[in-house]
Order: sequence, then structure tokens, then C-alpha cells
Amino acid sequence: MISLANAREMKAIDSYSIQTLGIPSLVLMERAAYCVARHIDEVLKDRENRTVIAVCGSGNNGGDGLAVVRILYTMGYNVAWYMAGNTDHATQETRLQMDILKRMEIRECKALDELKGAGLIVDALFGIGLTRNVEWDYARTIEAINTAGSLVCAVDMPSGVSTDHGQILGCAVKADFTVTFGVKKLGLVLYPGAALGGRIYVENIGFPAIAEEQAHIHTFALEDKDLPSCLPKRCPYSNKGTYGKVLIIAGSPQMAGACFFSARAAYGCGCGLVRVFTPKENHDVLLTRLPEAVMTLYDHHQVDLGALDRSLSWADAVVIGPGLSCDDMAKKILEHTLKHCRVPLLVDADGLNLLAENPGLWEWVPENTVITPHLGEMSRLTKDPVHHLAEDLPKACREFAEAHKVICVLKDARTVISDGTDSYINLSGNDGMATGGSGDVLSGIIGGFLAQGLPPLQAASLGCFVHGCAGDKGREVKGAYGLLASDIIQYMSKVIK
Repeated sequence: MISLANAREMKAIDSYSIQTLGIPSLVLMERAAYCVARHIDEVLKDRENRTVIAVCGSGNNGGDGLAVVRILYTMGYNVAWYMAGNTDHATQETRLQMDILKRMEIRECKALDELKGAGLIVDALFGIGLTRNVEWDYARTIEAINTAGSLVCAVDMPSGVSTDHGQILGCAVKADFTVTFGVKKLGLVLYPGAALGGRIYVENIGFPAIAEEQAHIHTFALEDKDLPSCLPKRCPYSNKGTYGKVLIIAGSPQMAGACFFSARAAYGCGCGLVRVFTPKENHDVLLTRLPEAVMTLYDHHQVDLGALDRSLSWADAVVIGPGLSCDDMAKKILEHTLKHCRVPLLVDADGLNLLAENPGLWEWVPENTVITPHLGEMSRLTKDPVHHLAEDLPKACREFAEAHKVICVLKDARTVISDGTDSYINLSGNDGMATGGSGDVLSGIIGGFLAQGLPPLQAASLGCFVHGCAGDKGREVKGAYGLLASDIIQYMSKVIK
């Protein structure tokens, strides 16, 4: 599992290592610089242009860049440095690195025009500490880096990208690769920052494990090696009832696709039995496409609440919302489900739209219910504009989950999952999955994991990861343009084995 730090948490790791444990700041700086220099050497060793220029700020990130210049100089590179920061405000460590370069008579660039022609530029302007928009001289410096026509290596963070939420603060460096230290930063995985860091290398420069522990990082990401330990366990002596029963309350007349995708995905993640509660108009489609599903059909003009109660009593987990519509009958079904569901519950799609239209229903939403809004649905739920939510996805997700005591799965190019305390960022998936039915597949996967007994936060984070991994497998074969929701289901078997 990958830890993802914000600026405050990373500063806490740095501070604890230096001030409490007594590791000299210069030792950490030297190790950081060596790691950066090693990666640069790996990139440039076979290239003809071996000129490297570091563009430095006055903070310790600038000191890292200056140390990189010195190390590369000893390795035979043609190097130079440009000080963009105010040297009167330079840290003690950065001032020391600057003095060393001057004594070694390593060339200092005096104008931004000198960046042109470099084989590689080291971006060591700001690091993780930037909190306000880049303006004036710094903005011109970033423009010069981006237009120099050189490869760019960012030190810790591309300058201008927020460490906390990946937003561009005015303007930002576009790096070919980034060498970050200790822990991967949130701003390197959240868009648009994720598109500016290039290839990411995480280097351990000597922060002890105890330093990371005391920082109390609360954001994580699953990776491939986590799957075996996270998936529900299977055993030889078992039957269909062993692996849970999920109820899918979905679909409306002539809207059978959503309930099919959700139900089929629940089976695909190992659930033992799936029951679909849907209007009778959907019978033929479901019987043809998914004969494995148990069906409880109702008259859309007069729903049988007794049948709904029996279905709720049967289930180990419930998914409600895909293709449900937002009419009065759908509202009646949602309200009854919220009031009478006694097992883990997931609300998706039209279920969320009904909650947005009828906020009084929140009174009946059980604690630890999983909700799966995309940004448009989240905007309707919160009355907050999409662009404002997108400025800090982890914050929007975490605060909503905490306020409503739910597990919030805020879907975007980087989906954020939170219970209000701990959060996960999903790093799997691709743009080919931006297709109709993909969200219905996700609701079924999470519902299937809930039915198999996984805790809601684990079911939601694992469900998102498996969903994205299946989409990645599908893209390898189908490509991004032709990927369909049914392909995601098909390739789940390549992920869950």
C-alpha cells in the first residue's frame, strides 16, 4: 500500500527527523541531491548534450538543486546554476551550498536566456512548500523552463503544483520526471498535477519509519501487490451462500442496462447470489443476458413493498440507484429501502439524485452507507459548483463523508474514497472507462464485496481499484476508444483470480 502525504504531513516527517531524532538537515539534503543526480545520469548518460542547469529558489529545495549541480560536476557533466530566489532570504543550508559552488568556480547563470540549449534543467524552485499563486519573476522563470526545449527534472514537486491537491497555482513547471523524497505526494497523483510530474521516482533519503508513523498520514493508494491480501477469502468447503447475497434495486421501464451491469459485476467479483429488484418490463432482457440472477419484478405503477421487504431481508448487502429514475415511485422505493435496510447499503446514480432533490431523506440514510457520486452528482448533493469541488477533491470527499457519516466514493479521473478520517486515492483506470455503464459496474463490484463481508471503506477502495485494473486490462486489448462497460466486466477475471 502506498502512503500519500500532503505538505503538512511531509513537513512533520522532515521536522521530526531533524529536530527530534537529530539527523542533520545537510545529511538529508546530500542524500536527496545524490538521488536526483543518479536519475539524471541515468537519463543523460547516452545523450550527446550533457549540460545541466539547476534553477533554484532560496529555500531548501533550492539547496537540493545546488547540491545536484556539484555532484554532477564531479561526475563530469557541464553544469551551471541560476538563483531565482532572493538570496537575502536563503536558508542556512542553501547559502552553504551556494558558497561551495562559488568556491568551486561553477558557472552561475545571470539571465534566463542561458537556459536555452541545456540538455536538462533541474527545477528546484519551490518543492512542497508553495501555498499561493506564482506571479511576476517566478512566473517568468517557470515559463523560461517550460520553453527552453530541454528535458526537465523536478525536485520533490514540479514548481507551481500544489502538494495538497494537485492544482496549478498560477502556472507550473511541466517535468519529464520528478524525484520525490520519503513519501509520494498527493499533488503528484491528483490532476492536473499528475499530468505535470512525468515519471515519478520516490526515494528514501533517510527518513526513519518512526518519523512517518508520527506524521499520522491518512491517505493511501492500493497497488497490485495488495490484491491477494485484500480480496475476500475463498475456501474449498463452501457453497453459493458462503460468498454473500447482494440485492440490486435498479432499472426502470426500458432501462434494463444499468441493473444488468451492476448485477453482472457483483457476480464477477465473487458474490454467491444476486437478486435484481426491477420493473417487470426488464424481465426478458435480464433473463437473456443474465440468467444467473434471481429476479423480483414489480409493477412500476404500484410497487409491492412486501416483496421489497422480503428482498431486503434476504440480502447481505444492497445496491440501489442505477437506472432507477427519479419519479415518485422511485422515491417511494428509495425511502422504504433507507428506512428498512439492515445490511450494508450502497446508493448510486438516481438514488443520489433523489437524495439531492429530497434532502429530508438523509435522516434515514444508515451510518457507513457507501455513496458513489461523480462530480455532477456531488455538486447536486452539496449545492457546490463542480469547479469548486474539483479544486480539492480529497477535502470535498472527506468533509462530506464526515458530515453525513457515510463512505464517500467521489468519482473522477482520480477517484477519492473516504470515511471522513482515512482516505484512498484510486490510481488504477484510464480514460477509455469514461463510457456509459462504467459507474453501474463499479456499484456492483463494491456491492459484491460488501455482501462478502468486507468493511465498507475496504469494499469501496478495493472495488474502485479492481474496477480500474479491469479497465486497464480491457484497454490493452480493446484500446481506449472502443472500451465498453461490458469489457470492464469481462476483464475482471484477469484481475481477480
